[in-house]
Amino acid sequence: MLSTNTDKDWEYYGKTNPYYGVLTADDFLSRNLSPDAKARFFESGRRYVDLIIKLVQDEFYASFKPKRALDFGCGVGRLVIPLAEICETVTGVEISDSMIEEAGKNCSERGISNVKIVKGDDFLSLVSGTYDLVHSYIVFQHIAPHRGEMILKRLIGMLQDNGIGVLHFTYFSKESSRRKLLTAAYKHVPYLFGLRNILKGRPFSEPMMHMNEYDLNHIFRVLQEAGCHRCCTRFTDHNMYGIILLFQKKRLETL
Repeated sequence: MLSTNTDKDWEYYGKTNPYYGVLTADDFLSRNLSPDAKARFFESGRRYVDLIIKLVQDEFYASFKPKRALDFGCGVGRLVIPLAEICETVTGVEISDSMIEEAGKNCSERGISNVKIVKGDDFLSLVSGTYDLVHSYIVFQHIAPHRGEMILKRLIGMLQDNGIGVLHFTYFSKESSRRKLLTAAYKHVPYLFGLRNILKGRPFSEPMMHMNEYDLNHIFRVLQEAGCHRCCTRFTDHNMYGIILLFQKKRLETL
């Protein structure tokens, strides 16, 4: 059977393919990572941050400019680097020690000194203070929902009053029924995924990248109970249907 320790699996990607672990395109595999590909990797992060900031300004208030931002699942720093250019301080949270090291190197190479990268856990025990922007993108999909919902509550607890959250969740797999059966077999039949790896010319021990579907009823309940009543959405489609939730931690009178 496949390992259910996705944190350990993620360290495997951190050691072997840290950029591909963030964006699963062949150009970002370690063996293919040219200077041009790496530049495109970080430019994609800059475009994304520009888009998110504009969305927040359009939907909530035009003068929004975060001072303290938290990026959960920061990987090698694709998003903390552009965030650092507009924020006073940025905290990146990452489970993989190898990715933490690579993110630190990427920040140092750019002379960025206002970023702190900390080791993550389900309680965010190494994260302190409050933030006016709490963010996560293409991360929760790799975390089992029962853990992810607990982390969500912790993140909202770190969001200051009137602060903005931008969080991404996947909620529906577009795989065919046949593909879903095969994925289930990979998870439960010993060595089957390893044999698949060998057939594809990959290491036998390479873990499967887990993808999870969240119940949006649960997510919206967490937001409402935490007083995050101003909320808008943007859909995503990365072979799974997903949603970016943009919300403000601001209590409103009950209708």
